[in-house]
Formats: sequence, C-alpha cells, structure tokens
Amino acid sequence: MSTRAICEQLLPRLQSADDYLGIIDAQENTLQILCDPDAKRYWVELPIDAAKASYGRHMEYDELRDLMMALPDVFDREAIPGLEYRPW
Repeated sequence: MSTRAICEQLLPRLQSADDYLGIIDAQENTLQILCDPDAKRYWVELPIDAAKASYGRHMEYDELRDLMMALPDVFDREAIPGLEYRPW
C-alpha cells in the first residue's frame, strides 16, 4: 500500500481510543499510530519489544500526514524528530 493510500484510506479511520495502525518496514521494524480522540492528536511510536519500551511522541493530524508522505524505507529514531523513551 502506498503512503498516499495510507493517508487517504487508513488515517481517517483512526477515530477512537481503540483505533490504531501498524506499519512494518522491510527490516520488520514497526511504526504504530494510536488515536487520542479527546486531545485530537495521535501517539506515534517505534516499539522495542526486547526493551519492553518504545520511542514515541504526540502529533497533530497535519504533522502525521507529512510524516507519512515522507516515510523512510526503514523506521528508526532519527527519522522522526522529538521521540521520547517510554517503558511499558
């Protein structure tokens, strides 16, 4: 699925606190996007199963869409500015 299709078809479906989207890159890294409807924003994270933690941050819809349109081939912390470490 293209990044454009993700932005047009999947992001608008994230509307409740139970909604999330997971995208897996070629090296099997996962980018997770969770909806925070009360704050009208999204939590975007790179989970690290071995550490039982993730690097993430909140984003408004426009910023998330810009990130998706410029999504790198491999997800890493340097690709998304402002991520913070959070243990589970």
